[in-house]
Amino acid sequence: MAKRERNSKSLYVIKACGSELKDLEAKKKSETKNLYVVRTNDEIINKYCDVIYDFVDEPGVFILVTRDKAFYKVFKSTISHELGIELDYIQVVADLGRAAEVLQHFSEKGVVPFLFMEHALDSELTLSFLRYAKSTYRKMKVAILSRELSRERLFQFYEEGADSFLKKPACANSIIKKAAFMLKPQCEADSLVQEGQEHVCNNRFEEAVDLAEKVLLKWPKNAAAMVVLGDAKKGLAMRSEALSAYVRAERNSDNYLEPLKKIVLIHAEDDNQREALKYLVKLDRMSPLNCHRKIKIAEMHYDQGDAQSAEKYFDNAIGSAKEEAMAVVGEMSLDIAEMVASHDPELAVKYYRQSLEFVKNSKSQMAMNIYNRLGISLRKQGLWNEAVEAYGEAAKYSPKDENIQYNMGLALAEGGKHVESAQKMYQALCINPEMYAGNPDLAYNMGHAFAKAHKTREAVTCLMHLHEISPGFKDCEDLLRELKTNGLSMVTRVG
Repeated sequence: MAKRERNSKSLYVIKACGSELKDLEAKKKSETKNLYVVRTNDEIINKYCDVIYDFVDEPGVFILVTRDKAFYKVFKSTISHELGIELDYIQVVADLGRAAEVLQHFSEKGVVPFLFMEHALDSELTLSFLRYAKSTYRKMKVAILSRELSRERLFQFYEEGADSFLKKPACANSIIKKAAFMLKPQCEADSLVQEGQEHVCNNRFEEAVDLAEKVLLKWPKNAAAMVVLGDAKKGLAMRSEALSAYVRAERNSDNYLEPLKKIVLIHAEDDNQREALKYLVKLDRMSPLNCHRKIKIAEMHYDQGDAQSAEKYFDNAIGSAKEEAMAVVGEMSLDIAEMVASHDPELAVKYYRQSLEFVKNSKSQMAMNIYNRLGISLRKQGLWNEAVEAYGEAAKYSPKDENIQYNMGLALAEGGKHVESAQKMYQALCINPEMYAGNPDLAYNMGHAFAKAHKTREAVTCLMHLHEISPGFKDCEDLLRELKTNGLSMVTRVG
């Protein structure tokens, strides 16, 4: 693809960041051989590249607050290799103190930052830093990085100012699309809402009202436009109409926190404590991990003479704080396990199990991911039976994940349980019939598993596909000839 000609601008790069970048570059081959890197296709590049080019030409800079070498490698490849943007536009820092310095440096130079930040560092959630950064640099976009976050934790980060969430491991396609969608809305309604929000921020309230009403005329249930309308009406000192717009927005959205927050604020400003408490409780039900809000609710119950309800919310606040700490420790144990998995599977098993102690009761899929990785490490040690047990636990969290069934099939095959192995391979294909399409290793492993279980027709289907996409792969031809010798007429001549 012919990349757009750009006029590079000086970013006043902080040279001290170079040492941190080199630390991320210095990787052993064994640490990256399984890195999840998917090359972008031209359609995605052509569709979204101009949005990213416009951002760096503003000028803007991507700041990664991470110690994840794999993520940095994919991000660098995406921005530098795929889009042809200079590496100066990617700055990497490993701690929050350094992140604050880098943000201040670029902001003073008029460079707009775009932050990709881990949801936890040094055994603490990055919520406090997020709150500070978004209040200080209002134009800045922030994407939170994590393997998995529960719905409740996501709401907590969104409340503190996160613009979006990027799940790791992230491929080049997802990075480009995520950045483009955050920088510029890709649909008409979102674009108009964003324009309305800018009018409100610049005290152009009449223009914001006109724009919000224009959106609602075409999309009458657009809750974000209702919030813009409420903000504009409030700016025009039409408080009752503002409240009405916020209430409409709340009724038209199940997972949108902003209307509730606006309603609480307007009632608090009017000293209507009873209504403010009512909507604070609603907000707490939607986003239950905010300890500070629970304490505020408890205080308001006390003010209204309800000590029993106050005590309940104080206890809930402490419980949420404990859960938060356990989740972060679980994530840290998982980071350690991932760090050593390729070199020392036995040590990785220890830390996977530690991580599970903290997150196995989580409602998110993190427990499933850990059980799956635990199974892989156990398989590497030849502990196929324990691996099957770990995959079985993973399947309880995600019964429709074909990869777990496939991994379980591999472990059973290693234990000589060929019939059971074929059953798991079949279950994987029932979930995703195209699972092995274009993947030589999966096609061979599945074909081999079916052949061992005397599921000849299924074996031939996999192996013939393998022969088409990768002629001469391993002993595929020998295995096909063996199946033919055993009397399967559907096997065509190979070679």
